[in-house]
Amino acid sequence: MVRKSCLIAACAALITTGSLPALAQDASPPIAQDFQMKRCVNMGNALEAAHGENWGRLYTEEDYARIAAAGFDTVRIPVRWSDYTGPAPIYRVHPDFAEVVDNNIRWALKNDLNIVLNIHHFNQLMEAPDSHVERYRALWDQISLRYSKLPDNVWFEVLNEPHNNLKGAQMRQLQALALQIIRADNPTRIVMLGGEEWSGIRTLATNLSTDDPNVVYTFHYYDPFNFTHQEATWLGDDMPKGKRGWGSGEDKAELTAAVETAKAFREATGRPVFLGEFGVNAPVSNNERVKWAGAVKAAMEEADIPWCLWSYGNTFALYTDENGWDEDMLKALTEE
Repeated sequence: MVRKSCLIAACAALITTGSLPALAQDASPPIAQDFQMKRCVNMGNALEAAHGENWGRLYTEEDYARIAAAGFDTVRIPVRWSDYTGPAPIYRVHPDFAEVVDNNIRWALKNDLNIVLNIHHFNQLMEAPDSHVERYRALWDQISLRYSKLPDNVWFEVLNEPHNNLKGAQMRQLQALALQIIRADNPTRIVMLGGEEWSGIRTLATNLSTDDPNVVYTFHYYDPFNFTHQEATWLGDDMPKGKRGWGSGEDKAELTAAVETAKAFREATGRPVFLGEFGVNAPVSNNERVKWAGAVKAAMEEADIPWCLWSYGNTFALYTDENGWDEDMLKALTEE
């Protein structure tokens, strides 16, 4: 079912100009000018798990209450919608799965948390973009309408970490498509866009340029990769070899350069930027993990860039049922 979304050809035409035309807005100031958030945690390895797989426990209302009490103001909820749809052409999201997502949103709002809601791990789209545009369109048709009545502090992120074959003009075309669909039901809701090559800091400039005043740009930071992803067994042969710590002059200069890149992009676009993911794999020495995360947090906050740690639970965990909070990490993230 195609509701109000732009046709692919029309979206492609928008990309040719380099930006969307000004979209209809109400008379109120852009919400993105007052993008009020500071500290966020990802609800990771739960709703973005592959269908039929268990990547860790699902979260409960108590988790969201605990997060708010610890001093976080926002949660990012990654969702693998693409694994829970019916057949073409409607690609209807399975109601039972949608209700699980609804519950997580309800619990976050009940605890006065802002929400970033995304499409996560749409791997088929990354491998064969042309073959999965209609599923992507259908997902945003449904998500946009389903959550159109929620408060303004529920924000949509159009796609997590574009990579592999989804890049360049084709990636921006899909960003434009999602933005057009969302604006039909959510004329002023904040929409987040992340660039190609896993939305790394070096690819911020690959994002869609748009006149829409309620766009926020997001990036992820896992540098140096051979530190943050040590013993990341899910990477297979791409897992970094050997062990290393963090804190050399070169390491610190790399972080400084990343912050300067984000600041320059924010100034050039006039849009807020948001660090949507950063973290270190749990098997790494906790002293090193805390040192790195604390340095990233401090650098981002000094630059007035809000951030979102990966992750609250399961992998890269800040909290576990067995041990509670990682108190050293929590202190590094939340103390002034």
